Amino acid sequence: MAHATQEIIDVISDFHYDSQNTQYNNDNRQWRKNTKAAYIYAYTGNPLENVYVDGHGLSKRTVHASETKALTSVSELLGIALLAYLICEVLIGSVLVWGLRKLGVNVHLDFLSFSMGGSQWGVTIVRICAALLKYSVAFLILQRCFRLPFRLRVPLHPGGLPEYIAAIGAAMGIAAVSTIIEVFTGHGAETARQIFDYKNAAAVITYAFFDIIFLSILSELLLRGFMMPVLRQFGDRFAVYATAIIAFLFPNHAAVRFGEFCIAMAAGYLLIKSGSLEKCILLRMIYSALGYGRLVLLYSDVSRISISRFLLILILSAFSSISLYLLTRAKHRRLSNRTSYLTSGQKTLIFSETVTMLSWICISVLLMLVQFFC
Repeated sequence: MAHATQEIIDVISDFHYDSQNTQYNNDNRQWRKNTKAAYIYAYTGNPLENVYVDGHGLSKRTVHASETKALTSVSELLGIALLAYLICEVLIGSVLVWGLRKLGVNVHLDFLSFSMGGSQWGVTIVRICAALLKYSVAFLILQRCFRLPFRLRVPLHPGGLPEYIAAIGAAMGIAAVSTIIEVFTGHGAETARQIFDYKNAAAVITYAFFDIIFLSILSELLLRGFMMPVLRQFGDRFAVYATAIIAFLFPNHAAVRFGEFCIAMAAGYLLIKSGSLEKCILLRMIYSALGYGRLVLLYSDVSRISISRFLLILILSAFSSISLYLLTRAKHRRLSNRTSYLTSGQKTLIFSETVTMLSWICISVLLMLVQFFC
């Protein structure tokens, strides 16, 4: 635990704002200093001193209690947003399917696998509308509560070429591992069947475009734009693995969860080091595009590239890109924030035990177990 010998502690000033984007560092610092709310971790003072609390006499105001209180408030608010996201994911899609069926459109939804079938345009409409609604609701809740400035929730920094290279390499590496998993498990066959069995190419292309471009942007805005800044108060590493676990638990196809976890880990790291959402979006876009390419290679007879060559290209490209990044950023690779006064285990427990977050976790884990065993 850092700063144990210091008399005066200022967790905002002591925080290591060390991304390549100076503006992002300043925006993080200023937002925390100028916002007076329970979810801001802003302890300043001497933890050995007693302070007067009206009606209670002298009392110690500890940095641990301050961090615990702020983390609890953040967990409660994120839990509300995630529950709203989950409701939209499960219920709104069902309502849209019901409405289209009433209009005579042949479309149906499988609750366990979150897959849809029937009219390809009907499936496309339901997926796009449900996605836009669930992200919009989550954005509105988080922005109303956290009031993040635009440059903090949508940080843009065109510089940082090594981070662009790292994003490309990470996307290819994760796609390679996902391909290997898919080859041995056979997961993805149902998705591929839906793509290739239907003859409406326009509907397939429309959703693929929406998935690769817009869903990548929306996903990164939620996880890296709205969640990461508030979670970073409690340590860079905690922010990265917390958002990765959240991404893993999102309602999704069982085979997609591993890729989502790895993307979240890589994108969280890139956001902190580069101070730019562009690298995170690029990573996800490339991974999504390679996912469609993987389906074509595995389940289409028209492919001229073998799956082994596809894997070799991905692995070599990932190794080269990530090696180049590591060599270029040899002195700035680690996440250096050490201002947290709680252990990783304590933070994980506090973050997961609030009523709203625990409810979301339990429901998400239950849905995941049903997918795996049913």
